[in-house]
Order: sequence, then C-alpha cells, then structure tokens
Amino acid sequence: MRRVAAVICAVFLLFAAVPRARAASGGAVELPVIMYHHLHKSASRWGDFIVSPEVFEGDLRYLRERGYHAVSLRELDAYLTGAGGLPEKPILITFDDGQESFLEYAVPLLETYGMCAVLAVVGAYADRDTGTEHNVAYSYLSWDQLAELARNPRVELQNHSYDMHDFSPRHGSRINRGETRTHYADAFGGDASKNDRLLVERAGVVPLGYACPFGYYTEDTREVLRDIGYRFVFTCENRVNRLERGAEGTVRLDRFNRSARVDRGAFFAKIMPKP
Repeated sequence: MRRVAAVICAVFLLFAAVPRARAASGGAVELPVIMYHHLHKSASRWGDFIVSPEVFEGDLRYLRERGYHAVSLRELDAYLTGAGGLPEKPILITFDDGQESFLEYAVPLLETYGMCAVLAVVGAYADRDTGTEHNVAYSYLSWDQLAELARNPRVELQNHSYDMHDFSPRHGSRINRGETRTHYADAFGGDASKNDRLLVERAGVVPLGYACPFGYYTEDTREVLRDIGYRFVFTCENRVNRLERGAEGTVRLDRFNRSARVDRGAFFAKIMPKP
C-alpha cells in the first residue's frame, strides 16, 4: 500500500524537473548530495550548520553556471528502476530538521534558480511549533506550513525521525551498546513509522527517504527502514554516490555538509570532478 501511494504522489512532482538533458547512458551515475540545515541573516550565527541566505543563493548560482541540475528522490527512484533518466549533471539538495528559514529564504531561491530540494522533517519539532508564535530566526515549520510546502513542486518532504534528533537516551538513530536487534527495531522502527504516519496524515505525502539524525547509520538501520518501505537512507558521510541502475531495497545516499566555515570553491572542489 505504501509503495502504491508513493507512485500516486509522484505525479505531483513531474513538473519540478529542470530542463532535461538526454538520459544518462550506461548503468551508473555519480550523484553528489549537499546537506544544508538552517539559513540565518546574522553573521554571529553562521557556523558548521548555519549559513546565510546569500551563501545558499551563491551556491545555486554556482551550480547552475556549471550545468548542474537538482533532482528529486522520485526522479532517482525512476532512474534506478529503469523508468526514467537523469540529467547529465545531477545533484541532490537537502535540508535537515525543518526550520522555518527554509520556507522564508530557500523556497523563493529554489524557484528563482529552477531547482528543487528535499526537506527532512523532525516530527516532534513540527508538533511543538504548531500553533505557537513563530520567528524565522529559530522556529520550526508547523504542520500547516509543511502541508503547504508539500504542494510545492520544488519541495519533497522526507523523514528525519519523530523524536530521535537527540543525543539521549541514544545518539540519534544509532543502536545502543548491548541493545538487542529486536529492541532496536521496535524503538527505531516505531519512531520512524510514527513520523511517517504524521507526514501522510498532516502533510499528505508518502516519504521515500529517511535522514538519519546526526548521520548515525548501521546495516541494522537500513534493514529496519527497508522493512518499513523506505527507498533511500541519508547519512553524513562525505562521499559522492555512485548509483547503479537496477538497485533494489533501501539505497544509501552519502552527503556533504555545507558549512559557513568553508569557502565555496573549496567546498565544491570536494564534490565536483575536475574539468
């Protein structure tokens, strides 16, 4: 049922694609994935996980000038199953946590530059900030705002746990020392499934991807997500992904965190092949 619903939801993202190049030839494609978090106007807040809206805009311009095209998870799934192609220079843009700055700053820039992005949502944060007074400097998106974003073809909402974005009682989604696999599957799987249901019920989307809190990931993590029905799992490893056509199960996607402490040229040199 979950897989059927995912296919139905895919039609809402068909016109999100940027101008298409011919389908990539061969059986594999290299895919860099960029991970953003919060956008903030104040320089005093910039750091490893916060950049300015101007930095984000500059990154989009840099990518466009070099012929890169942002793709969605549904396009990736279609490529892997042989149902579709990808641009010659695909890239995946992701935002973790679900802060209101994504709606305020990122979405207009995505529309301006003809890009799309994944927004991985922490359900407990959306619950907490629904019905409260909001401030773009620190608030998280409410469920009403997320439902609005779900209708935007530039945005894909995905799962970032319901309430595991914390270092206690476990480090994110990591299995604890001495914890049985059965207990871990119940705890982690229950949390992921809860947020999955909320995304369906409150935002009207069926997520294909799960972003592991703090990037903690094991094969047990992937096994639980596969059993739930997730197609993709995001880590925080700094590697360019090589995707093979015909890949089955839950596909791992490694990501490069965009820090304000690294200049644009140095950052993109890590993820782009030399000319």
